[in-house]
Amino acid sequence: EDNSDGTVTIATGGVENGQTVTVTIGGVADTCSASSNACSATVAAGDLDGYTDGATVTIYVDVDDAAGNSATQNSATTFVYDVTVAAATQTTAVSDPTGDTTPDAVINVGEAGTIAVGGTNGCALSSTSTMTSGGNTITLGTISTGDGDYTCTVTFTDTAGNAASALALTAFTLDTTAPVFSSVTASWGAYLNAVEDNSDGTVTVVLSNSNDNGRTATVTINSVVDTCTISGTTCAATIAAGDLDGYTDGATVTIYVDISDAVGNAATQNSGT
Repeated sequence: EDNSDGTVTIATGGVENGQTVTVTIGGVADTCSASSNACSATVAAGDLDGYTDGATVTIYVDVDDAAGNSATQNSATTFVYDVTVAAATQTTAVSDPTGDTTPDAVINVGEAGTIAVGGTNGCALSSTSTMTSGGNTITLGTISTGDGDYTCTVTFTDTAGNAASALALTAFTLDTTAPVFSSVTASWGAYLNAVEDNSDGTVTVVLSNSNDNGRTATVTINSVVDTCTISGTTCAATIAAGDLDGYTDGATVTIYVDISDAVGNAATQNSGT
């Protein structure tokens, strides 16, 4: 605003048309001629800058009527010269990865104002844009563009209208897709015979997706739990021989397999083996 001419509009009472109204700001006087008890004085851009940032500046207005009677000087209008703003800073990042389509972050601003969120397509703001000085929890989203990598930006504008440079929040990956079992295979096949139940067996788990490396698959047979760690897309759980006998001859035994990804998305339990 201090780069362009401004105006000060004055409303008067009992001032004849043509009378000169004087507006003084920072020792610089500008004038306008009253018409129907009003006028607007143009204040040059060069007279609107150069103040100390944060200073309160008073506008003084004087006018006389045609008989020379002077109005009481008006000094009730002030403004704050504010031309600087600090960018927001991030104090708490979105968890990475996250399964939350409306994740929270905490940012800090040095004064009151508002924010706008941009960045990767899908980044948005679902909480209030109004910020108070200090820490503010903001809620992004709802992210409806699907799983993937996101870098959201926050641009802070203070109450004076000064926009700071954009803050890039820490990048995060949105993952709302649970693991999917491709196959579960027991080393003894569809039947467990009298020889096989005397030795340890294995249950091999294969996933259809490859982003769950290091996750633990849980294999439960007759309430006994064994585990294995996914490497690539597969792992094999060892089932102790002692857990493979003792069933009623001819009984059908179900193998239950469970797994969750890093953000807690649980696969549909496999009980087809």
